[in-house]
Amino acid sequence: MKLKHRILIALMATSLVPLLFLGFSALYTASNSLENAAYDKLNAVREIKKSQIEQYFVARQAELEILQQSVAKIYADHDHQSSSIQKVAHDHDQYFKNFIQTFGYYDLFLIGPKGEVFYTVERESDYQSNLISGEFNNSSLAKLYSKVKDSQSYQLQDFSPYAPSNNEPAAFIAIPVTGNTKLQITVALQLSLKTINDLMMQREGMGDTGESYLVGDDLRMRSDSFLDPQGHSVMASFAGNIEDNGVDTLAVKEALTGISDSKIINDYNGNPVLSAYTPVNVNGLNWVLLSEIDEAEAMAPVQSLRNIILLLLACTLGVVSTVAFIVTRSIIKPIGGEPGSMANLAESIADGNLTYRFDRSTGNTGVYAAMDKMSANLNSVIRRISSMTVELASSASESSKIAEQANLSIAAQQYNIGNVAAAMQEMSATIKEVADNAKNVSKNTHNVQHASSEAKQDVEKTIETINVLSREINNASQAIQTVDNKSQEIGSILEVIRGIADQTNLLALNAAIEAARAGDQGRGFAVVADEVRQLAHKTKLSTSNIETMIKVLQEGVSDAVQVMNKSNLLATETVTCAEQAAAAIHKSHSEIGEITNNVTHIATAAEQQSMASEEINQAIEQISNAAMLNASGITELSSSSEHLNQLSSNLKGVTDKFIIA
Repeated sequence: MKLKHRILIALMATSLVPLLFLGFSALYTASNSLENAAYDKLNAVREIKKSQIEQYFVARQAELEILQQSVAKIYADHDHQSSSIQKVAHDHDQYFKNFIQTFGYYDLFLIGPKGEVFYTVERESDYQSNLISGEFNNSSLAKLYSKVKDSQSYQLQDFSPYAPSNNEPAAFIAIPVTGNTKLQITVALQLSLKTINDLMMQREGMGDTGESYLVGDDLRMRSDSFLDPQGHSVMASFAGNIEDNGVDTLAVKEALTGISDSKIINDYNGNPVLSAYTPVNVNGLNWVLLSEIDEAEAMAPVQSLRNIILLLLACTLGVVSTVAFIVTRSIIKPIGGEPGSMANLAESIADGNLTYRFDRSTGNTGVYAAMDKMSANLNSVIRRISSMTVELASSASESSKIAEQANLSIAAQQYNIGNVAAAMQEMSATIKEVADNAKNVSKNTHNVQHASSEAKQDVEKTIETINVLSREINNASQAIQTVDNKSQEIGSILEVIRGIADQTNLLALNAAIEAARAGDQGRGFAVVADEVRQLAHKTKLSTSNIETMIKVLQEGVSDAVQVMNKSNLLATETVTCAEQAAAAIHKSHSEIGEITNNVTHIATAAEQQSMASEEINQAIEQISNAAMLNASGITELSSSSEHLNQLSSNLKGVTDKFIIA
């Protein structure tokens, strides 16, 4: 930046900064004051409107109580059995009409003890209907009647669509009639929106965009909007939806939670407004009262003040600029020109630009001439150094390329050696595994050969044992055959004994007969003959028993002989099978011996191959180490070339900083 510009800016800053500070301070203070005044006005309007709405409902209750007393006097002489209560009401029809016209109501209702609407002023479809069992038993008037009947006190029902009134929003107040009358009558009034709208439409001091309006806890309008009477009226709000015809703003949400405040928000149209809001709670209603004005209109005085201050600042800037220009010119003129030119020359040489040309119109003496000569000498020296640097960089680059190619070749060689080493290691591991498996197989075949030898010996012992068993079975068979023969001989002897017993019995019988003939002399002989006969009988019985036992023995011996013969045959067959098994085991033993020898040879050969592969691995590792040493040397050479190239690049960078002609 030129010296005259710096002086100009310094003079202007010295004059304008305090002025700007004072101006913006005044603007900030005035803006806050005007904004606070706008909020104070809105808060005052909000509180006035809130008080008016509360007084409105207090007045409505008082008017309803007056009507309650009037109805009580009218029906003071009627009881429950009277059938003329409807006629009495119609007799006072003009009084009731005057009442709603005077106090600004939409309609008046008299409701009987069973929910029958026996009188209305407007005679809409709810006239003579029943609020308990009729078609309007779920209407807002029916709900109000139910609350009054339960509480026997004054009640209020919020706005909601009412079918008999063309489904337009309607609010009701009601109170039971007490006093001298014995009839249980409820008097109700339908509120008029006009009175509430008249209160909310009083806009003194609200400007063009200011308005106050009411919103219910269902986010629908409870009074018509001044700015949008079509889309945000009470009727449009209940006929449409919340998004288009209701008010779902931050102010409404906070007020429904009981907060009274004022702040800048976006209104139902999305415009920024100053909003003062407060909850309105009257007789169970949960409404929100809002007083709002567009931010642009509320802040219009602030904008006007800002424009005035900016205009003053612009005028002051013009005056200060003129004075500063005159002062700057008076300072620059005595030194013969702009001092910034020399500063630019020094900065150009310091930055390495040796092509700078002096302005010859101001002369070429003193510092100007010395700097011009210095620039020419530096130009010549730098040109020579730059030429030498290019040659050095070219040589270093060639060396670096050669070293890089050698490095790539050695790297490829190392890569191939590494692959061969890896393959040899895998082959060595495989050969070692084969050798180990061959050893295991050899060991297992030795074990099998030993097991087959033991099996062969066991089979031979089994054959010998079976042969002994066969011989013993033959001996037992012969012994049993001998017993059979002897039992046959015993049977023959028993036949002889049986014949002797029969003869003895016959002789004893004859002796007994002869003794009987002899009389008393032969009695002793008769006794002996009888004993001999009994002995012969017992002998015969014993012989029969022995014969039976001999038969059983002979049958058992016969069965034993058959079993022994079968056992002998089985033993013979077993011996034959055992001999065949022994022959097979002997043959297997011989073959296993041959397999063992072959496996042993394989294991020996595998061990020799494993040792050879280990030697090859060691040789490859030595080759790899040598290649690594070569690579290290090439890397050092490449590093040296790179370093030389870097030095030449650095030197070239130094010379490149100078711009030569």
